[in-house]
Amino acid sequence: MTATEPEAFPIGGVPLPSTQQQWNLGEVVYTQYGYDETLPEGHRVFVKIRSYALPETDIGRFVDERIARAPLTDKGKLRRWTRKHQKDDRDSNIYVGQPCWVVIELDPDVDWQFAPDEPGITTKADYKQDNCDLVHVTTTGTRAESRAPANGTCKLIYFVVQSRPNDMDHQGFICNVIYGGKRRDDMIDPDIPNDGGRFPRK
Repeated sequence: MTATEPEAFPIGGVPLPSTQQQWNLGEVVYTQYGYDETLPEGHRVFVKIRSYALPETDIGRFVDERIARAPLTDKGKLRRWTRKHQKDDRDSNIYVGQPCWVVIELDPDVDWQFAPDEPGITTKADYKQDNCDLVHVTTTGTRAESRAPANGTCKLIYFVVQSRPNDMDHQGFICNVIYGGKRRDDMIDPDIPNDGGRFPRK
């Protein structure tokens, strides 16, 4: 059985690998998605905060502040699409410019969560260790690797984006979300491209 057969990954996509590495990164890229039931189907997810890049080395502290719903500092900047073809700039995309932690939060005021006992995010293809070390965080601050806890509500995940093979690489993801008691596998499907080729795969 190969890693991409449906029987191996029934939730769809390829789970992010775990490297067990202690990361010393200098940036967090934070995105928060919102949801509006009154919008047309297929357009109900929207970005409340998009690709907010902060100079941050303490991922634990940053995540604790998000769980406590503390305001974001003004030390960051919104990272934007920098290429010529605007059609490739999708609202759900997350933009990175160096090795970093990517933090994705579901609007805490909406009744949704990452699917219990499953990876909160997977990739659409096997990108090896370009993206790795996924962590799920419940609303009470409990951490779990690989899969969201079976008990508890998980609205926040984070992982490492450490490399890309070249400056044109465009990697696709699937967030595994439960809304209204039903799975919504493709409700949030961001791409995380390499913004400018500043960290090619070694």
